[in-house]
Amino acid sequence: MATVTAPIGRSRSQSKLVFFLIFALLTIFVTYMKNARIFDPTSEIAQHFAPVKWYLVPHAFFGVLAIGLGVFQFSNRLRARYLKTHRTLGYVYVVSVFIAAPLGIPMTMRYGPSLVAASTMQSLGWMLTTAIALYCVRHGNVAQHRRWMIRSYPFAMVFTVARMIIPIPAVFRLGVPGIETVVWTVIALAAILPNILLDWRAITAKPMMKAVAAD
Repeated sequence: MATVTAPIGRSRSQSKLVFFLIFALLTIFVTYMKNARIFDPTSEIAQHFAPVKWYLVPHAFFGVLAIGLGVFQFSNRLRARYLKTHRTLGYVYVVSVFIAAPLGIPMTMRYGPSLVAASTMQSLGWMLTTAIALYCVRHGNVAQHRRWMIRSYPFAMVFTVARMIIPIPAVFRLGVPGIETVVWTVIALAAILPNILLDWRAITAKPMMKAVAAD
């Protein structure tokens, strides 16, 4: 049995590593491309964020912290070998979520009610799934804790995925309506796709045929 499960475990671990490595590189890329001149007060991006800079600084700091630390929470090796570190990073992740998420809402108020509502839904979804994950682990339900962490992290991934799509010329030319469409779509996918992933085996499993008793 060990000769079968070990390669499968390594394969999944490697796939997870590749996925998060690509995601990290994409996050760095989209962040740099959008905010390269953020410290230049004469730049368009600096002037864009100037009215909300006091929200931006803690939102960005704790948002980056949550996105970065969340990756390590999915490491089976870290969890198995350094459980105390895993728990500490988990609590930092929770605190970061509950600071970064609500601070994102006032930053969208200049764009109209649709994006404010989208930011509110993303924030509530992120905080709610994280709170449930915390509740589960505090009550010893590790299996559900892992499932709800898988539901939590995609709400953080909205930051990267939306910023990958919005600069596409066909979307960018639409202006605010295009941004609204992308943001709402990505948030909806963040809420739906983890559930499909978690229950994929159950969804695709063939129902067991009921045995017919012989007369």
